[in-house]
Amino acid sequence: MPEYNGIDPSCPFDTSEYDAGHTAAEASGRVDVRKILAEADRLYGRNDPGSAEKMLEEQLRRAEDLGDREGKLGILNELLGCYRKTGNREAGLRTAQESSALVSELGMEGTVTAGTVRLNAATTMREFGLSEEAVRMYDAAARAYSATLDPGDYRFAGLYNNYAACMEACGDLRSAEEYYLRALAVISRLPDCALEEAVTCVNLACMYGDVDSEDERIEEYLMRARRLFDREDVPRDGYYAFNALKCVDAYSHFGFFRDAKELRLRAEEIYGLLQKS
Repeated sequence: MPEYNGIDPSCPFDTSEYDAGHTAAEASGRVDVRKILAEADRLYGRNDPGSAEKMLEEQLRRAEDLGDREGKLGILNELLGCYRKTGNREAGLRTAQESSALVSELGMEGTVTAGTVRLNAATTMREFGLSEEAVRMYDAAARAYSATLDPGDYRFAGLYNNYAACMEACGDLRSAEEYYLRALAVISRLPDCALEEAVTCVNLACMYGDVDSEDERIEEYLMRARRLFDREDVPRDGYYAFNALKCVDAYSHFGFFRDAKELRLRAEEIYGLLQKS
């Protein structure tokens, strides 16, 4: 059965203080987090996570040389997602511990930033096979979010989706289903979350398929996801391609070969255009 990451945790940092030219940030002895994250997004959009990893590691060293610990945390958080994309297990697990420790050193416990960094660290631990250890980190993220965010905030969808995947990996399918459905309840009410909703639907279909390959809910959720991928208001960009490719194997696995082919072709076309730009 194909395996899927949940919704990737968002960057927790307010980067509005940085201008596009980054002079203000550098003049104050800090790295320009906004520019760094934008460059990482550009490289992901070109389907080049390897270059993103190299760039982020270079910027991490700059932040350390400058003594910019807040900037370092922002880059570490981005590297967690990057290492999941490149499959760099050793660096990912090391960064999960380092980023979580830095949250405490900076006195950020109980903040949204703490919640998101811990969520990202937990997701990286789960991705690289440490699901039981990740549970404690997810619990810490949940406490921080519950203390600071409205229950309908989109960041809870990322928490629920990733926690569900962790429960599924631990064999607790009842809890996994509960949290996948909680994630859907949040993102289905929010604008601009069609792709996240689609991936959650595919996660559910795969979970049901692991139990019973004839479960009618498999087709129900795969078709719901396909309708979301087909929506005309969803931008066909690198993020679309990334999520479409994540779901291709599930459609093939369950015999929906036409849907798998269409999503793959869309993703390849998007990446082809981005690589030429």
